[in-house]
Amino acid sequence: MNNEEKIKLHEQLLNDLHILYKTKNADYGDSVHDTYVKYGLTSYLVRVEDKINRARTLHQKGNQQVLDEKMKDTLLDAANYLILAVIDLENDKVTKK
Repeated sequence: MNNEEKIKLHEQLLNDLHILYKTKNADYGDSVHDTYVKYGLTSYLVRVEDKINRARTLHQKGNQQVLDEKMKDTLLDAANYLILAVIDLENDKVTKK
């Protein structure tokens, strides 16, 4: 994959993350933010760690029993949680001013 192809794929993945966020937000509401309000940044770190553990298990086993979540989905979920953590941290900075 050349650099132009990587740039295009990066853009597509960011778009996919955005669509995934909107879809899950419609289903679950802003529950991830609500948990952040209760527990702070630790709430995101735990969710991301769960995703990393899942990715590690998938990688080590090489196969999976739950077929509806692939490695890509797990990694993209982790990326979305990290982005949402940054959003909440930025929001905290704004509200503290």
